[in-house]
Amino acid sequence: VTISPDGDILTNDVSSEHQQVQIAFDLCNTLQMKCPTATIIDEYRGALLRRIKRPELAYQSYHQAVQKSKQNMSAKEGEFDQNSNEHVALIVNFVSTSILASASAREAGMDFQQQANYLVDAEKVALPLFQSMEKAIDMDEQAKVAFKDQMVELYNNIGICLKKQGSLKQAREFFMKALEINPKDGHALVQLASVDDGNSVYDVVSNVKELDPEYVSALFDGYSSRFESELVDVLQYKGHTLVYDALQKAFKTGGKPPLHVKKIVDLGCGTGLLGELVANEMPWVEVLGVDLSQQMVDESRERKSKRGRNVYAAVSNEEAVQFLSTLEEQSVDCILASDVFIYVGDISKVLEESSKRLVDNGLVGFTVESYEGSKADRGLRLLPSGRFGHSRSYIDEVAKVAGFEVLSWEDCVLRQQSHVDVLGASVILKKI
Repeated sequence: VTISPDGDILTNDVSSEHQQVQIAFDLCNTLQMKCPTATIIDEYRGALLRRIKRPELAYQSYHQAVQKSKQNMSAKEGEFDQNSNEHVALIVNFVSTSILASASAREAGMDFQQQANYLVDAEKVALPLFQSMEKAIDMDEQAKVAFKDQMVELYNNIGICLKKQGSLKQAREFFMKALEINPKDGHALVQLASVDDGNSVYDVVSNVKELDPEYVSALFDGYSSRFESELVDVLQYKGHTLVYDALQKAFKTGGKPPLHVKKIVDLGCGTGLLGELVANEMPWVEVLGVDLSQQMVDESRERKSKRGRNVYAAVSNEEAVQFLSTLEEQSVDCILASDVFIYVGDISKVLEESSKRLVDNGLVGFTVESYEGSKADRGLRLLPSGRFGHSRSYIDEVAKVAGFEVLSWEDCVLRQQSHVDVLGASVILKKI
């Protein structure tokens, strides 16, 4: 793709994707002439340039969006009351474009100070209004929610920038600021765990028992298109094979014969790696999938077995406990979850609901990441990786309460992370 200095596409490539990109750029150019002060056009142009791997030009577009946002605020100064929805919208737009400019500056190789300047300027503009927001009678609730969400994102981005600079103490302070606004914000909790020093934020991290489902859903929506290529090829992920192999061993040592298995549920099915193993080797089984990510659901619905059939009889887009509650009691033979509980956290409700839906002696197979546990967290903790670790004692405890026994526990390597083994276990529980 050939691009002029101002971002116009100059190629006549006739491939479908390039045609779509060229049409989008043409639209940007046309709208720019009609709406010269609209920042969203520059933001969209920046997104297109990021898509075709031109980070320097993308940065220029986002920088232009910030400048226009500043000009728009100056032009409207005095026109609106400070607490009016219109004024709040201008501030929110400036914060949003500043965050995008900072991120694009990082991708373009700009130094940390240049990245941080956008975020610092945004906080200076937004903070006075944010501090007085609760007393603002002219601001409606929707505007307040939008403003709060943007401030959480701003503080998270400042924290990430400081973290990359090595200023971990300051980074923790900004992640805590984000959590003061929204105590359940998944990004802030994960980032806080990544800079946990075992002291100043220990109580906060140790008390995290679950992540916001919307955070997890968005995480995997953005990851779906490259999920298998990165997870399997790069990170050498093998959770799906570990769970399947453990299940087959369980059939031989303590479960029903495989030919008697009629229905299996694949929790957090992702793109269908585990479901495909079941469909290929146990084609008589009805496999049901469920995942929080709509993008993952779309991928898994298209997955075929080696016989050319759909891997899943059906795939649902919902939370695991909610999905299990819709099934008939004692209608499922096995419930599987490959690298799922590391994002669920506390699995007590999942096991409780699983027990209701499983037949007598039914099995639950899953993987967990290793964690020794402490008195403060009872063996469940959000790790610096952004995933939950589960201790053997925690699994023993919640399994017993839900009516299961631990049939097998095999320590293993789940994947690589930064060229280091991620240790965990494949686990099979049996309903008693």
